[in-house]
Amino acid sequence: MNVLTIDLEEWFHVVYDSDEAEWGNKESRILRNADFVLESLTTNNLKATFFTLGWIARQYPDLVKKIHEAGFEIGSHSDTHRAAYKFSKSGFKADVKRSVESLEALTGEKIRSFRAPYFSLNKFIAHYIEALVENGIEIDSSICPIETRYGGYKEFPFNEPCLIKSNGIAIKEFPLNTVNIFNKRTIYSGGGYFRLLPLLLTKALIKQQPYNMTYFHPHDFDRAQPPANLPMLSDIRRRVGAAAAGNKFRKLLSTFDFVDIYASDKLTNWDNAPVLTL
Repeated sequence: MNVLTIDLEEWFHVVYDSDEAEWGNKESRILRNADFVLESLTTNNLKATFFTLGWIARQYPDLVKKIHEAGFEIGSHSDTHRAAYKFSKSGFKADVKRSVESLEALTGEKIRSFRAPYFSLNKFIAHYIEALVENGIEIDSSICPIETRYGGYKEFPFNEPCLIKSNGIAIKEFPLNTVNIFNKRTIYSGGGYFRLLPLLLTKALIKQQPYNMTYFHPHDFDRAQPPANLPMLSDIRRRVGAAAAGNKFRKLLSTFDFVDIYASDKLTNWDNAPVLTL
């Protein structure tokens, strides 16, 4: 099962803890970049889930409506792209609530799925899961099972869809999956990893795995995006490979069958899925 997801955000949202008050002064590139993604998906007759910021929904409502009306699933990517662990439970719950309300107002449909910015749900996730369920979220895709500069959950035991249970509630989890390369657990199927790795290697790894969770951002394919307010090496890493990424993306889409989160949920046998009890 190959799952295709897009994190719908602007290029400047990659800056950790950036000031929302400054976003209006930044060059917007989301419309052009999102059009490239939509065209690529439509050409290959593929569906994807668009994990969308509440901020994007309020700033670019016509874009979100366009994506939804084209038949793509809309999920929440939080409200303002702040890492989940930066919030208290009540703050996180309020952030998700605002995002969900903004998205549901545009789509007219219940928002069922969520992805935290930076895949920032860590091992202390019980109150985050409770806050998601309290906001009507049924499916999460926020677990990164390796250590990253944004945290990660390296102790996460599963490399496949699973259930996470806490205090009598449960949520369906579609984590990022990993492979062992030189005895190191690593990600390969999205973002900077996709831009950096040779396409032949990415294809080979996808073919080897029964479950692949891919994730892309519209700015992954933008060779002309402006410099971000990041340390020099981080900013270079953010843009490296972008010039070739669009062509690689289209070749990937033409090689494999992909499904969105909605279809993945239907394809998963939840009665036999592994369970993580917190």
